[in-house]
Amino acid sequence: MIETIDLPELVVIGILVEAPWQELPVKVPAAWQALFAAGTGAGAFLEASLSVENGVYREIVGYLAARKSEVPEGMTRVVIEPRRYLRLVHDGPLTAIADGYGRLLRHARAAGLAATDMKLDFGYLPGLPDGRHELHVALAPEPLRLA
Repeated sequence: MIETIDLPELVVIGILVEAPWQELPVKVPAAWQALFAAGTGAGAFLEASLSVENGVYREIVGYLAARKSEVPEGMTRVVIEPRRYLRLVHDGPLTAIADGYGRLLRHARAAGLAATDMKLDFGYLPGLPDGRHELHVALAPEPLRLA
């Protein structure tokens, strides 16, 4: 079931990945392995697709943190502003997550909603096992309407 939700500000600390699409299948799992090896003590992990510019994807693999949390060496902090998202729960293999995002994007088009490049994927665990993920696609802010 696809639903529309609002998320508050999120603070993510993790490893930034900037690469063209064809390099992401190597660079993103490597970033996850480095993050898990860092032993941060975190328990809530996510991957955020932040933007795409000139064919280069900007993503962060990391964990949710408090705004004042220290940033470990080699990592970065990204603050994601409060937004409205389409949300879908995915239970299954990691390789099928892209299909879930496809469903979210098709739903947005069919509903006349403007999806953005911002995507969130909650549910990663050390070892990257298959399982439950919450997939989110951010929606563009709706213009103000006069009554």
